[in-house]
Formats: sequence, C-alpha cells, structure tokens
Amino acid sequence: MADPLRLVPDVLKLSRRTAKVLMEYSQKVKDAPGEVYGIMLEVKTLSAVLETLQAAFDRIRESSTKAQLSESLKQCQGTLCELERLVAPEEDIFESEPADPTTTRAGKYYSSSLTAIRRQSSQLVPAQVTSEMSRSAYDLGRRTASPYKSIMSTSKRLKWPLVHQTKAKELLERLKRHKSQLSLAVEVGNVMTLNTISTTVKDIETTLNDNEKRRILAWLKPKFDMREFQLEQHDKQEDETCDWITNSTGWKQWLEGGSLNPDGYRRFIWIYGIPGAGKTDLASFLIDEIAKYCRATGYSYYYCLHERNQEETIPLLRWIIGDLCRQARRFIPKELDDLYETGTFTIQGLVSCFLAFCRRFQKEGRRVYLVVDAVDESIKPRKRMLDLLIKIGTDPSFENVSLLMTSREEEDIKQAMDDLGSPLPINLNRSFEEDAEEIVPYTPITMSNHQVMRAIETYVKRQFARSSKFRLWNTRFREQVESELARNARGMFRWVACQIDIIERLYLDQERVREALSDMPDTLFGTYAKVLENIAVEQRPFAYTALALICSSTNSTKSADVLVQASLHNVQHGAIQKYDVKALREILGCLIKTNDLRKRPERLLARVDESMPLQKVSVAHYTVREFLFAHSKKAGEPRPAGDFTLSDSGIRTLEMQVVFNGLQRWGMNRLPGQKGVTRYEEHCLEMSDAALREGRRNLLVKDESVWKSVVPCLSPRSAHVRELSNQRIRKMFLKWRRLFAFDDLTAEADPNSRIRRTQRATEFARKYLQDPEFDNLSPKMKAVIWSDRFTIDSAIDDNIPCLLNKKNPMTLLRLCVVWKQVEFLEIFLDAGANFINEPSIIHKALREPYFPEGNEDGSVTGRVLKILLEAGADPNPPGFLYTPLQYTVLLLEESWVQSLLLEGRDANSIGDPTGRHPWGGEGEDWHSQNPLDICDTTNPWKEDEDGELERVRRQLLP
Repeated sequence: MADPLRLVPDVLKLSRRTAKVLMEYSQKVKDAPGEVYGIMLEVKTLSAVLETLQAAFDRIRESSTKAQLSESLKQCQGTLCELERLVAPEEDIFESEPADPTTTRAGKYYSSSLTAIRRQSSQLVPAQVTSEMSRSAYDLGRRTASPYKSIMSTSKRLKWPLVHQTKAKELLERLKRHKSQLSLAVEVGNVMTLNTISTTVKDIETTLNDNEKRRILAWLKPKFDMREFQLEQHDKQEDETCDWITNSTGWKQWLEGGSLNPDGYRRFIWIYGIPGAGKTDLASFLIDEIAKYCRATGYSYYYCLHERNQEETIPLLRWIIGDLCRQARRFIPKELDDLYETGTFTIQGLVSCFLAFCRRFQKEGRRVYLVVDAVDESIKPRKRMLDLLIKIGTDPSFENVSLLMTSREEEDIKQAMDDLGSPLPINLNRSFEEDAEEIVPYTPITMSNHQVMRAIETYVKRQFARSSKFRLWNTRFREQVESELARNARGMFRWVACQIDIIERLYLDQERVREALSDMPDTLFGTYAKVLENIAVEQRPFAYTALALICSSTNSTKSADVLVQASLHNVQHGAIQKYDVKALREILGCLIKTNDLRKRPERLLARVDESMPLQKVSVAHYTVREFLFAHSKKAGEPRPAGDFTLSDSGIRTLEMQVVFNGLQRWGMNRLPGQKGVTRYEEHCLEMSDAALREGRRNLLVKDESVWKSVVPCLSPRSAHVRELSNQRIRKMFLKWRRLFAFDDLTAEADPNSRIRRTQRATEFARKYLQDPEFDNLSPKMKAVIWSDRFTIDSAIDDNIPCLLNKKNPMTLLRLCVVWKQVEFLEIFLDAGANFINEPSIIHKALREPYFPEGNEDGSVTGRVLKILLEAGADPNPPGFLYTPLQYTVLLLEESWVQSLLLEGRDANSIGDPTGRHPWGGEGEDWHSQNPLDICDTTNPWKEDEDGELERVRRQLLP
C-alpha cells in the first residue's frame, strides 16, 4: 500500500500544474465552453483540500483511514493526469510549478474559502453549487488574460473539439467525487475517520422538558428585545430608498453564500458611512428582506445602541442564540445546556453554542443570516466585538453564515478590516492567479455612492408629498426647495430630515424659507446648534432638563408623560400647564423621536390612568448625544452645544434634584379628583430608592443643592412616606423600607426622625449634623434627639439584630451601642450626645458581646466600651445584680477589664443582691463573688494559650 503521506504532496503538485494548464488552454482555445472553467475551479478547490489534508495528516491514527485516503489519492491522481492529456499533449505539459497562492494572507483566505464552498457543496446540493461556481469561473475566464506565453502549438489553439465535451463532463464528475471523498476527512483542521464522517453531524439536543427549555431561554435573554427596536425602525422606512442594494447581483450572491469572483460579494459585507447616512434604516430594510427570503427561519439581527452604554459582544451572542433557538423550535444544543449549568456567560461558550446552531441549520439545508448594525456604538475598546464578527465572517467553521455589519468608518474598525486585506479595483488584464492572491474575505460598501444620492432625492420628494403644509406651496417653489435640499445633503439622510423639520416650521412664510435655505449649516452639529438657538428663552429650562434626562445613561423614564413631568423641574410654577408631550415634540423637534409603547411599563403601584396611550422618547440619532457632550475643538472656544452642553456628572446631579424635589411635591400635581399615585411619583420613588444605594450616596451629601432636596424627604411627615405604610409597597423599595424601619411611639421632634433615618448611612448622618439646620437647634431640642425613644422592626432587614424587640422602645444612642455601630456612635458623640439618660448603657454594650459577624474576637465590643467610658458613661451603674467588671472578668477579656479599671473603680466591688438582671435573666453564683474570686473559680471558655487568665488576675490584685 502506498504511503498516503507521500502521495499528498505529489497529488498537490499535480493539481497545481493541472490548474495552470487548464487556465492556459481556456485563454487560447476558441469557443472553450463553461466546462473548462468549471473543471479549472474544481481543481483549485481540490488544491485547497489537499493543503489542509497535508497540514492535518499527522492526526490520523487509524490504519483503515490511511488505506482509504491512499486509494482516494491514487484515483484523484489518475483523474488529474487524464485532464492534462485532454487539453495538452504530454510533451507540452508545464515543467515549472506556478507560484503557490497560499503564501499570502489573501491567498490563504482564498484556499480556505474554496474549502468552505467545497464542504458546503458536498453536504448540501453539489450540482447546484458547482454549477454556480462554473458560471462564476466562466465570467472570470472571459475577462482574464494570462501573462504567460503559451507553449501550445497553433493547431491546438483553434477551437474546443466536440469529441472532448463528453469526456470533460465525465472527468468533472469524477473530480467532484474525489474531492468530496478527501474533503470529508477534513473539518476545521481535524482529520476524521472516513467510515464515520457521515455520522458526525448528530442532533446533540439534550433531553429537556418544556419548563427546562423555557428556563434556559429566560436565563439567556438580555434585558432588551431587538424585535421591538426592529419594529420601530421598520416604521421609519421609506419606499424605494434602500432597494438599490437588493437589486444588485451581489446581494443575491450574499444570500447564496458569497462569490469568489473578484467583483463579487463575499459572505461577509461591511457597510460603512458618515454619521446620518442612513445605515440603520438600510439595515432595518435588509433585515426585512432577509426574513422574506428565508421565511423567517435561520436569521437574526442585533442593533448596537449608545443608550445601553455597554460592550456589546456578550449581549449580541445571547440575543442571536436565543433568537435562533426559538426559530429552531426551541432546540437546545448540549453546548447551551452545559453553559447554563455553569451559570456564567463566556464568549467562548456562547460562540460554541452559536456554532452548534449553524450546524443544525446547515444539516437542514439552510444558511444562517446575521445583521449587526452600528458596531461603532458599542463602547470602546471594541476589539472583542470586532474579533468575533471577523471570525464569523471569515472562519471556515462559519461557512454557513452570511454576515452583514454596518458602522461608521472609525479608526479601530477600519484598521481591523484593513488587516484582512484591502479590496482593489477590478483589472481586466490580471490573470486568475493574480486575482486569487488579491481576493479579500469581505465586501466593503460605502454609503457615499450615487445610489444613496438618488435615494435621498426620493426621500425628500416623499416627505414633501406627505406633509399637508408643503402641499400649500405652488409646485414650482416646492420643487425648488426639494432640489436644493437633495443637492446639499452630501449623502446624509439625517441632515435632510433636520432641514425639512426646520423649514416645515416656517412654511407660511416663503421668504423665511428662502433665507433658511441660503443659510443651511453644512454639518449635523451646525444644524443641531441652529435648532437650539431657535428655542424660546422661557422654554429653555424645560428643554435642557428634558435633553439631559433623555441622554442619561442611568435615568429610566419609562414614558413620555413621566419625562414631561420631570422636565418641569426648573419651570416657573405658573407656566407648568403649558407643557405636555405635544409641546415637548414641538420644542425639541428633530432632536428627539417619540414612539408608541407597544408594551406598557411594569406596574408597581396602583394607577388610575391605565387607559391612556403612552410613548417613549429618545434622541433622534446618536449624533444628537455626541453634539450635546462635544468639547470645543480649541482651548478657549465655546462648546458646540453652548448653554445646552451636557456632562455625565451634571446629569447625575440634575437627576437627583429632580427625583427628590419630585418626592417633596408628592400629590400636588395630580388631576382634580385623582387619588392614585401618578407614573411620575412612582418614578421619583423608584429612582430615589436606587440613589440611596451605595453608588449615589456620596453624591447626595457632597452636592449642597442635592442635599437640600434630600433632607426634607427623610421626615416621617413627608407625603411619600405615608404611601410606604403599606407592607407590600415597602417591599418594592428596599432602601426606603430600611430607612423607615422605625415606628414612633412618642411625640417627637422632626429633626430627631431625620437623624434616625440617616442612621443607616454614616455620610448622611455626618452631613446632617454638620448642617446649619442642626446648629440652629436649641440645646433642649438637641437633647431630645438623643433621649427620645422609638421602636424598630427587626423583620424589615436581616442586618438588624433580632435582640431589638419591637415592643421595647429605645433611644438613638442605645441603638448604636446594641447594634455595635462604632462609626455612628463617634459621629453622635462629636455632635454633643451624652449618657445622662442612659445609666445602663455599659450593660447594653456587653449584651451579645461577640455580635455581629466580624466581631467574633470581641474587638468591636472593646472599642464600643472604650468610647462609652471615655465619654463619661457610668462603669458601675447601681441597681443591678452584678457589675460590668464582674461580667468582663467572667469572660476573661483582658482589654475590657483594663478599660473599666482605668476609671478608678473598686476591683472588689459586686452588684446589688436585691437588684435586677440587666437583661431580665436569673441570678447565678458568680453574681455574689468579687472579681478576683470569679477569676480564681471560672473555667476559661476558650483556649488560654496566651495566659490571659493570669494577666486578668494580675490586674485585679492591689
């Protein structure tokens, strides 16, 4: 048996030589039919298969596989020799070997792409694919000319002999079979046993019931729904403005898996253009066209959005996998089930799941179509996203995927695409070999083309025809305006839309329309600045707040009516009634867009306005946000947005002012007779609850304007607090629930309740105690703060110690001591707190001495004890069965004993035999013993390796 390892290089050399002979023959023989070019391309793909086989040959282990490979290679060798004899005499066969196209990056892609097409054709419909490849080769061959001089005699250059046609077809079929046999041994660089290759594509779906599948899909789904966004984009489409691409031959090639013709469309398309060129609208149109083509099965799409402010790689994979899963009748591959078991999303794990779906659709004879829009809106760095898309678009593993992505021509994106190779203009004088080396694995399409210009003209005409205002103009004037707008658009749909919005406001005054046309800004930023300049002075506070909240990455205004209410923040009270959603649209015009909410926001509190239609407001285009945040080009120059300039820090401050001022106005802006909570009030409660978490608390205390809005909201007399009296509602707002875990039993001063609320956040307490409002309180009122008693419900929060009984009222100082809140205790003592009304505070500190978690060694209790004693707390309060010193000796806590003795107390003192137990317990023998006797008789409750018992005894000795 011939060694297949030695046969592979020989057959590979022969295939390259045969390809060159076929190319030479096709260029010199008259009337050479498509069969010649089909054979030539089949030989090229065979070479790619052989190269991959040679690289992976060392992985073959089974002798039976080697025997089958040897037989296939010998048969292939014979067929190639017959092909050479068919088109050239033996003496005319080339002796020199052509250059290896795989030595270049583009050539390697060419080889891998041919391998991919071969694998697809062998697994799906070989006759159809080969026919398409033959036509492509025929088109290519007719326009190429070899630079090599022919060695064929003149008699051989006449025409294709008719007797050769039958033989050529026979050899072509044989060549296909050989190629298929060899290619089945290669899949993504792994040689597999030929006897088992047909059984490797299996249904790997795990046995899961419907509930388990739903659970996995719910876990997989991101927080957003791309289908809703696609519906919004679909509504914005204009007829006859995007079909320029779908009417092209290249689009059909992309749908069918791509073409290797130098001027053909690959399976990976990159559409790029300037801001406002209409890339997203085009992507939306193409998504609809793909859905029609594949009957809504085997396709998915993803819109990157600046509003999400995130790196989009993992959300992209999660969405498209879930989308394909539902299209495949909830097929759950083993890879997805395994990933679910880990509970973690990883790019590698998600890519494996996506590949499993691609193979599933490939097995059913379907391609997978993927559209990813606005890649530039994924936050930087975008390397992970670009690496993923390039892998899907070029790696042979994903040969069954047609990928289209859109973006601006950002530097990092352009560089990543350029690294794949730069597409060159078609040169009809290049040879096939030269074309092969220059083929790149993607097709770039710029939006700056004449088809887009014509589409803009169509868009303008349709917008004018749709507007009832423009129909009032005479035909000649309307056509002049249409022509002027289309001529100056420079490929920007967005620019045209803004100009139309500006002109529509002036439609009654044609002279002003002419002035506007003569003064149109060249750029989008200039256009946005003009829109802001036209806003009336009295409307600017409303407009500024609305734009800030719309552009916020943390704000969650769920509907337009909530946004309008929030934007009244700095509007004079007498003008509030002038503003509604309609006014919002009129004031901000082309800067924003409103869409009907197809799904109503989640209900948290009872409402009375459930029947009213709702809209969602967002910036009309990503460039609006860029404009509002843009810096000046040169130092000292004003920023593009002027007084409307935004910053993230400024927006966060404004948000807090809005929501806490909104809480202060709870119930004031309701309609006559309305009793239920409004959407805006619920929004304020929800946003303030989020703000009280760790991430925003520093902002609340550092910014004076925000703090002044927060303090009144901490009063139990606030209107919104009464709404929290309902236990069900309190559970929805965790932070407010914890702040109001207190139940008042006695008449109290309002400042005291505010202090108690701030007890859950040290920065709040410190801020309030430093506030002039506290300084202005009388000494008597300050004393009330520390002495007033209240109860606390420990069921509200697991962090509250259960020893705080709701039935037993306590003071603020006692709460800090029992809860071991050292930082709060120090803050209150610095503010003037004292223990005049807390005679048993030391006993309170020693109850549960090793609580809470982290205080197992008693160090926190030791700090509390030291703070109390230094602040003047009585170390030996009268009327109790035992003294604090007796108890600390019993526990053999040396530092606690030392702190008590430093106050000069008698080391032999004992409690009052007729007194009460500090915690309500029963009497014990040690209660009547002096500390030294307790030390002698007690058994250490812990290992005493350090001799703590002896050290405590020495402290007690005179």
